[in-house]
Amino acid sequence: MCTRKVGGKLLPRERLIKAGPEALSKEELIAILLRTGRKGKHVLELARILFEKFDSSLVKLTNANIEEIASVNGVGIVKAVTLKAALELGKRLHEELEGIPKRLDSPEKVYRHCKDMIYLEKEAVKVICLDRKLNLISEVVITVGTSEKSLVHPREVFRTAIRTNASGIIVAHNHPSGDPTPSREDRLITKNLKEAGKILGIDLVDHVIISKRGYFSFKEGGEL
Repeated sequence: MCTRKVGGKLLPRERLIKAGPEALSKEELIAILLRTGRKGKHVLELARILFEKFDSSLVKLTNANIEEIASVNGVGIVKAVTLKAALELGKRLHEELEGIPKRLDSPEKVYRHCKDMIYLEKEAVKVICLDRKLNLISEVVITVGTSEKSLVHPREVFRTAIRTNASGIIVAHNHPSGDPTPSREDRLITKNLKEAGKILGIDLVDHVIISKRGYFSFKEGGEL
């Protein structure tokens, strides 16, 4: 393979291939993302200028907006967008590696987790999939109805749970009226979901109604 050098040294891309990403400096990694320099400035020089503008801090570079990054002569919008995308991926990787599992082991925790639902003008049903320790695996809104009617079918609820290999689920839905008191339909749905869960071997941990005036938990209320 033909290798390229500048000042007798391998270019960042070639160094990464030969020695691995850990061997590169922050400026060299930025240079790979920039790809090209500007007239009179090699890409490594441009990377140094850009990094120094933000006090050689990845935190400050991450917090900078696209316009601030693009304002550096030779960077521009396209390179700035590439940098922002790469930095965002780094943040998300960190969250995935360092994130503490969210344990939803009480109705109050479920209410806080789903509190954004109180602002919805229509009824929405959220299925929260859990592992054996009641840690959140994933969640999905499966239906949105009118303020008077909510459409929930066990097939839709447990399809999500099966796909994620969940041990249990919590169903949460909102009452736009502000009153968390369960309706006859809510109780019937809960009964049907509980029976379906027994057949499938997936526990219905709770059904929580979310509203502006608080919540109702079928488990806490002794109805589950």
